[in-house]
Amino acid sequence: MHTVQHLAAKGTHFFVPLGIGAHLEEWNVPPNQITDLDWWESKQLGSVTFVCTPAQHYSGRGLFDRMETLWASWSVIGPEHRVFYSGDTGFSDHFQKIGERFGPFDLSVIKIGAYGPMAFWHDIHIDPEQAIQAHLAIQGRRLLPVHWATFNLGLHAWDEPIQRAVKAAKEHNVDLLTPRIGEVVTAGQPFRSSPWWEDVK
Repeated sequence: MHTVQHLAAKGTHFFVPLGIGAHLEEWNVPPNQITDLDWWESKQLGSVTFVCTPAQHYSGRGLFDRMETLWASWSVIGPEHRVFYSGDTGFSDHFQKIGERFGPFDLSVIKIGAYGPMAFWHDIHIDPEQAIQAHLAIQGRRLLPVHWATFNLGLHAWDEPIQRAVKAAKEHNVDLLTPRIGEVVTAGQPFRSSPWWEDVK
């Protein structure tokens, strides 16, 4: 909340899935800085188009707000580059549909962590191998794996997601980017990834 309020005070515009705008207004974000979008709806800001695309996950963080807002992924289309962000999601044919409509993407930002063996996990979180399949389905060129190594939410070692992702990426010839925290990756330029997690104890 404090981060959103800080950004709002600087005039930031927020593109959010349906229902989330009301939450931001409760946090004193001015309504004219909020755009609620349904799946497949888009809005342009300058020369960049933001498309609210499907994801498979439940919404809500409290006891009484489950399934009251839309959950989404995002496709960001600029004059030269396209970026896909998966958000939290399970695996389904929505990746293929997004790729058919908006691919290829120069960069896909896809979650790889916090998964488990039960069906509950499969419905809402993809595993590293599925992340590679999602990247291929959306026609991504480079993959930046996220949603791992920050919070211990899954039933696996903290570095298991990246180890599995690296292995699966090699098997499918996927350009996997693994920058250190704060390291810059520039679109269209080579990037030398390093297995920095191996040095973390």
